[in-house]
This record gives sequence, C-alpha cells and structure tokens, in this order.
Amino acid sequence: MRKLNLPTQAECFELIKQYHVPLHIVKHCQIVSRLGVFLAQKLKEKGIKVNVDQVDRACLLHDIARICDIKESDYGSFTRNVSEEDKAKWNQIRQKYYKLGHEDAAYEILKEKYPILALIIKKHRYMTMLSETKRPKSWEEKLVYYADMRVMHDKIVSLKVRLEDGHKRNTRRYETNSNNNVNRNKVDSLIYQLEKEIFEKIGLEPTEITDELIDSYDHDIRNR
Repeated sequence: MRKLNLPTQAECFELIKQYHVPLHIVKHCQIVSRLGVFLAQKLKEKGIKVNVDQVDRACLLHDIARICDIKESDYGSFTRNVSEEDKAKWNQIRQKYYKLGHEDAAYEILKEKYPILALIIKKHRYMTMLSETKRPKSWEEKLVYYADMRVMHDKIVSLKVRLEDGHKRNTRRYETNSNNNVNRNKVDSLIYQLEKEIFEKIGLEPTEITDELIDSYDHDIRNR
C-alpha cells in the first residue's frame, strides 16, 4: 500500500476532520466506500486486478471538498449544528479553490502527497463520462465513480433513483446550455454501460446489491 503512497483509513479521517467535512457527507462517503470495496473484492474473486485499498481511500475522500458546491443558505439542512469554526474553514476552502467544483478542489488538496488517489477522485465528476480522455479508465476509477452513483445520501439505491435525484438537485449546476438534456441523456447512457460492464464481470445483477448482501459477504470474509 505504501508503494502507492496511500493514506491509512485513520489518516483519511484526520483529513476529513481537518477540512470540517459535514457529518451527512462523511456518512455518504462511508457508504460509498462500503459499496466500492464490495465490488472491488468481487472483481478480485474473478481474477481481475484491482487495488481494494485505493478504492476504499478514494471513496472515503471523494467529497472532502464538497462544501465548494454548497451555499451558506443550505446549512440549515445539515444534520448537526454548524459552528463558527466550521463556517470559517468552509469560507477558507471556497476562497482558496475559487470557481472549482468539489472534484477539482479535492484533486488540488491531495495531488502533491497522494497523486494517484487525487486523480481517481477528480474523475468522479458526473460529466466526465463525456470525455474520451478524462473519463474513468482503470477499475479503481470506474468503481469509485459508479459507487458514488449508487449512493443517495447514505442509502444504496438503484442507478435510476440516484440519477433522477441528482438531476433534480444539480439542475442549476449543469444546465448551462441548450444541449444539456442531450448531454445528460448521453452521460446516463454511459453510466448504465459502466454498470453493465461491472456486473457482467462479477456475475451479479445490480438489483441484488443491498446492505444485507454486503453484510452477509463481509461476515463470510471475516469467518473464512
């Protein structure tokens, strides 16, 4: 693991604490990691080379700068009280990474110490699927991107439900030109193709992925 200069899980949570990541976003990242690691382990069982630790750490840190996309007026929806220290840190992050989305801000935060991890995280942007050169290519990149697309808040849901929810919440962010609906349909189609690629490899159906299945799998892993 250290050859790739990956943080430990404890170091990930120290970074999360350092950047005052809101609790509801931390919970989201933990569920994304849970799903991403499960899929990575299933791929490994099929003889496919994938770095499970990379997937885990990238999932845990993928929204470390999510505050860049959140307006101060939305703080009232947070699951805990927002302190003045939180606000000061979030304002500092926004000022430092002015005009960057959370994916690019996370890349800037992590690229010097964890360059591979930073690049994986940078590629989880929804629209990146439209770029032949920038879209996820490695299994680690694909799993982080896909796992995030299956977790709505802190629940694993179908891709359809997650995409519909994302479209509603991000309308203003992505509706910048008249081709938006065409682009959105194309991105969604590519995400469904990615889902098909993953699940054909692991031999399951997307609808089979539930918390109960992952719990059972984790239990079996611990008792082998």
